[in-house]
Amino acid sequence: MKNKALIFAGLCTFTLCALQVQAINHETNPIYYNEVDNLPAGYSKIDLRGKLDRNAGPNAVVAGANENSVYIGFNQDFGNVGIAIYNEAGLVVYSTVVNTSVQTVVIIPFTTATSGTYTVELSNAFGYADGDFEHE
Repeated sequence: MKNKALIFAGLCTFTLCALQVQAINHETNPIYYNEVDNLPAGYSKIDLRGKLDRNAGPNAVVAGANENSVYIGFNQDFGNVGIAIYNEAGLVVYSTVVNTSVQTVVIIPFTTATSGTYTVELSNAFGYADGDFEHE
């Protein structure tokens, strides 16, 4: 009987001590995002028309192209985004889906395509954006 009372008293004491110990942090810790502000050197900007979300800012998506690749940088989380590239005839030459929660930069190799005007199209459940670029 004394053992049970001793164990019960120990548990009560432990519970009271545990309830009084709480982590209090009055400082706010900023959250840093790895934002893509500008295109890397050597890329020509692709002007995108449309938005992937109503709350998207003006630089939410940055796109550019050079002779070897197409660069797309997401400065916001848009969830799963479909990326498609169409040639002048409207045929899909590249297509993929990217989870922008995990991957903020997409570089698409574009070396075997013939010269001409191409359209890059971005789409998700909330919106749509596209832009044209020249490939030589």
